[in-house]
Amino acid sequence: MTYKAEAPSKRSDQIGAKPKRFWKTVEIKADGPGYGVTLDGRAVKTPKGATLVLPNFALAALVGREWEAVEETVDFTAMPLTRLGFAALDHMDSGLEAALAEAARFAETDLVCYPSDYPQALIAREQAAWGPVIDWLRRELSLEFVPQTSIMARGQPVATIEGVKTLLTTASVYVRAGLMAAIPLLGSVALALALYKGRLSAEEAFAASRVGETFQKETWGEDAEALKREAAMRHDLTHLEAWFRGV
Repeated sequence: MTYKAEAPSKRSDQIGAKPKRFWKTVEIKADGPGYGVTLDGRAVKTPKGATLVLPNFALAALVGREWEAVEETVDFTAMPLTRLGFAALDHMDSGLEAALAEAARFAETDLVCYPSDYPQALIAREQAAWGPVIDWLRRELSLEFVPQTSIMARGQPVATIEGVKTLLTTASVYVRAGLMAAIPLLGSVALALALYKGRLSAEEAFAASRVGETFQKETWGEDAEALKREAAMRHDLTHLEAWFRGV
């Protein structure tokens, strides 16, 4: 599930143009139970017109820094925390059923449940990266992720899929937005949950999601395009880690 943040109401009328910076000051102000970001005293709005409110001052301050960093034009691709805030408020309630369905699909075919059957060196690496996460999910979240084999793939227990759905349903829209960004990025509900709960750091989650690719790179050498994709993924995971620590 990919949510595209549109520009707020102060955007240029020119099609395709990025909105220009019009503000001099960025402030964080209390707004009901949370905190909002204001530009010259005016609240930042989501693409659907809601006031952008974050659950606490620390997270609002991180979002505010993205707006402070804007130079001449607003580039939302460089504002990942703002985009997560937009997604949380504009999509996570109205899009709950779609989010649950997508999370269930990823859980059914979770990366950590499909280890390689050769070579032994790769099998050992996958077990070292994924085994502790599977054990942690069972122990801490009562989620039983069952490794599959190519010969006898049985899918995940119904209780596991329902448990994932329950966790998402009961989470705040801010947590849900982070998880629905992390799950497809990592190809894994298990790793996304471990990142959210602090069991894995951004770098550890990245490494766990790229065990096979790293093994192949060591065997066959590096690819320039793959390195660019990895750098972008690391960047996104670093911001997701900051988001999860804030929510």
